[in-house]
Amino acid sequence: MPESLQPAEAVNPLEVRDLAVCYRGARGEWVPAVAEIGFAIGAGEALGLLGESGCGKTTTALAIPGLLPANGRVVRGSVRLAGRELVGLAERELEGVRGAGIGFVAQEPALALNPVMRVGEQVAEVLRVHRRLSWRRCREAAARALAEMQFADPGRIFASYPHQLSGGERQRVTIARALICQPPVVIADEPTASLDAAVAVEVLALLRDLKERHRLALLLISHDPRVLAALADRVVVMRGGRIVEQGPREEVFRRPAHSYTESLLRCLGQREERDLRDSRDSREKQDTAETGASSSLVSLQSLRSLSEPLLEARGLRKTYTLRRPFGARQAVAALAGVDLAVDAGSRLALAGRSGSGKSTLVRCLALLEASDGGEIRLGGQDLASLPRRRRAAFRPRLQLVFQDPAAALNPRFSALDTVEEPMRLQGVKDRRERALELMAQVGLPAALASRPVPRLSGGQKRRLLLARALATRPAVLLLDEPFTGLDLPLQAQIADLLLALQESYGFALVLVAHDLDLAGALAGEVAVLDGGRIVERAATADLLRRPRHPASRELVAAARILGAAE
Repeated sequence: MPESLQPAEAVNPLEVRDLAVCYRGARGEWVPAVAEIGFAIGAGEALGLLGESGCGKTTTALAIPGLLPANGRVVRGSVRLAGRELVGLAERELEGVRGAGIGFVAQEPALALNPVMRVGEQVAEVLRVHRRLSWRRCREAAARALAEMQFADPGRIFASYPHQLSGGERQRVTIARALICQPPVVIADEPTASLDAAVAVEVLALLRDLKERHRLALLLISHDPRVLAALADRVVVMRGGRIVEQGPREEVFRRPAHSYTESLLRCLGQREERDLRDSRDSREKQDTAETGASSSLVSLQSLRSLSEPLLEARGLRKTYTLRRPFGARQAVAALAGVDLAVDAGSRLALAGRSGSGKSTLVRCLALLEASDGGEIRLGGQDLASLPRRRRAAFRPRLQLVFQDPAAALNPRFSALDTVEEPMRLQGVKDRRERALELMAQVGLPAALASRPVPRLSGGQKRRLLLARALATRPAVLLLDEPFTGLDLPLQAQIADLLLALQESYGFALVLVAHDLDLAGALAGEVAVLDGGRIVERAATADLLRRPRHPASRELVAAARILGAAE
């Protein structure tokens, strides 16, 4: 790293003092977001930021390297990198700091990566900007950085575009890009949010190793106390834009001094107790869901006979052709013959390591991506064999809620526009009234109807995606990691909301989840994918207690490691 960025031993790599940030409101007023934020991070130390959605964690992280949006500004305070003041620096000077002095792992990897540029080139580009190295040496260093992220095939990752990667793979690419210049300070905003437990444990171990080996000052932001317990040396708890407690990790988690910290930790304990209870009763809950006599469930019977599944995949295959370095091509089987049956009113979780095929499977089932072979049957009708126009008529009955809300929502739309759009495409009358009703059902007040999508919180965007998906009255609701990046109280709210919505609408629920405990609270069964195939399907309680396949055992073991970290 450059000499100017090498911290002296007596100076903390990062010091934040009395930081205050405001955002400009819709009427031009300045609204406080964070105030009186202060902490220091030493070389080789990890500091964890904990708090619920909207408490100011991400605002604090963005303010440090000068990445606040145009409507945000630092109104007071100091941010020092190895003793150098960053507040007040010109944009050109800050550009030299970002990447070389402070590495940043963004919360939403789909937005952080350029969709039309291969990811290996994007990692190499950071090094090219900050170092006087040839493009060849930058590409070689990028390949090594991706190999450090423990990908099974780093060459494939290097040659892929972001849309060809799973959410977990994209997340690891952003980590590699943040670390490529070996900056003295790294800010990681929810770095494991979209990762399954097995990969999350690996990434946390990798970050710990890099922190210790390179003496990084690491600012780690997470909604999950278990993640911070696995890596953070000290913890800062935020609420309402202010710090309410900070101290050594064990002291904060074992003997919280503030009632808010205690409530967050209690929420985690309550969730684990509920997951255990729900897993124990999963078979009874599944029977109740499948035999419920709601009017909406009865209306779905026109799609299927009682003797066959509502939705079925038979021998489903999907292969991507990727260009590897130096022009070579490689065929990658994302789905290698998947057989899956989903009954009306049922709840099924899909689990597996990042890159196992979960997201590809739900995109194919939702008819948003064409499969290369096999059948997709809805109510006995083979949709894969239909002409494109006829197949499109079934899409409203198969709704996918995407993993990254910010990437899935049109930033030019208001909340109401977003919910109205699918009904407008279907020619629905009185769609404004229907859209407002749906927003109310998912817990979005009418006062938010005119609010632009970018001004909604993470939890509000999740609810908006649900309202939009329900606008077409789907027979099957597919959710790709719907809890990513949400704090524990919000996770509980969204989980309860999904259960209530299913009871009202009667749809079948297929959930992609990296958190087995959380999946167990929602799904009666879990199907585990590995290498593009379903290798095990079992009742949630049975899988958590006695996983049979090695891939299942790895996931369960990793979940226990994260749980034990606290």
